[in-house]
Amino acid sequence: MGYWNIYFFAKLGPFYSGFIGFHWLSNLAFAITLALPLASTRYRLVRTVLAIPVGLALLYYDSWLPPISRVLSQRGALTGFSGEYLLELLGRFVNIWVIVALVLLLVVYLMLRRRLRFATLTILGILSVPLASLLSGHLAPSVSPRPELADKNAPASQINQIKQELEPTAQLEAFYVAEQGKRVSFPSMANSAAPFDVVFLHVCSLSWDDMDYVGDSNSTLLSHFDVVFRSFNTAASYSGPGTLRLFHSNCGQLVHRKMYEADVTQCNLFHNFEAAGFEVHGLLNHDGHYEQFASLVQGSSGLGVKLDDNRYAPEAMRSFDDTPVYEDFPLLTEWWKRHEPTGRPRALYYNTTTLHDGNRVPGVKSRSSLETFKPRLGKLMSDFDRFITFLEERGRPVVVILMPEHGAALRGDKVQISGMREIPNPKITLVPAAIKLVGFKGKSGEAPHQPLQVDKPVSYFAISTLLADFIADSPFAGTGGKPLAERVQNLPGTPFVSENEDVVVIGREKGYLMRSEGTWVDYQP
Repeated sequence: MGYWNIYFFAKLGPFYSGFIGFHWLSNLAFAITLALPLASTRYRLVRTVLAIPVGLALLYYDSWLPPISRVLSQRGALTGFSGEYLLELLGRFVNIWVIVALVLLLVVYLMLRRRLRFATLTILGILSVPLASLLSGHLAPSVSPRPELADKNAPASQINQIKQELEPTAQLEAFYVAEQGKRVSFPSMANSAAPFDVVFLHVCSLSWDDMDYVGDSNSTLLSHFDVVFRSFNTAASYSGPGTLRLFHSNCGQLVHRKMYEADVTQCNLFHNFEAAGFEVHGLLNHDGHYEQFASLVQGSSGLGVKLDDNRYAPEAMRSFDDTPVYEDFPLLTEWWKRHEPTGRPRALYYNTTTLHDGNRVPGVKSRSSLETFKPRLGKLMSDFDRFITFLEERGRPVVVILMPEHGAALRGDKVQISGMREIPNPKITLVPAAIKLVGFKGKSGEAPHQPLQVDKPVSYFAISTLLADFIADSPFAGTGGKPLAERVQNLPGTPFVSENEDVVVIGREKGYLMRSEGTWVDYQP
């Protein structure tokens, strides 16, 4: 088997350390093929030539990287990256400690290859994988069984009582059955005692874990909000799905594929705003061409209106695809000045990519977007803080909702390099969502000094439920309506379920499980 022994040992080490998977049967068949004696030098050469691409494919198959089909489906998006950003991503795959370990492994092999039968050790090492799984009781079937669920017509309260001990596929199915029954509509703003505007600050690439990673988990800006959600789940780790989930927030959480299949107009957040009497607007701080994001936002499943012009704002940086990213504060304030209020309240959707991975900031020495994340975050938070101050000076009631699309995955883990978001784990999808009531005084006549902390797991439906409550019983009325704490306390919760096209992550009593290619495995990011 020769140097191929190093190949197998180089995979077994990371497997037992949790960095990659290991399909032991495929690896065993490959090892036996390589170990078969061949008398002809020509045949051995042909086998080696054919084994190299097979070995690389098997290594990719064992890794936690997305399936090749997923990569091919995203080739258009990948070709949109600038060359400088591609080099930065490539550098993140290089781990100096892994290289050192491989060199040491090679040295040990060269020293002992004439004394030990490494082929035998390799076969035993491969067979140790299923043996270890059997001994630990973690040998999972390739497809989880699906026991019968409760009647789908049962009340949501009954379905929600299903215990965490359920088999994970049944737990996931029960979750979606419960979500199907959720729906909220906005009453007419014409009946509101104190109409108000709504601004969504939809931030690309910001999670609680990102803030903790750069040492900014107690952002000053968040302390200026009235409500902060500590366990808000975006349920997706990419911009497109995350945005569609926001637009669908008047109903419960959908299965990923159904967001692109079903007619969800009745559940559309901004269609509900229009029906309630709001004037709907959309604004980006980028051109929106990448992956046709602008078309998604403007479409019938999004805002349903044309995006407003943003080219009057100064350019703050260049995006990962070398297109302009405009400065947030001047863009927002100038838009507000250009769209003076009419008789109708306004609902503005604002999307910013200031924090997106791969952005390049002019005049900054570092070209690493990981190193520039913290100053970019500080600038974004400062711009939002200034914008809120600007709104307060205008004297018009506004509900400002800070809601990141997903995190930046700055930290990475054993399974995903920094910046990779194929697995929608809680470090990526739990984000600092918050609400600011500009002009809110409350019954005591003063705005709260400390934000209300919401610790229970929630998602988009809670935001739409709260907005419906605000429209029906305006917090800006003279009496202040119901106490804000009471409104927040009664918000519906949503158990942790996040998914992308090929991967689902669910919360359990003692951590998380991930389903990929039909198999459930423990996943502790």
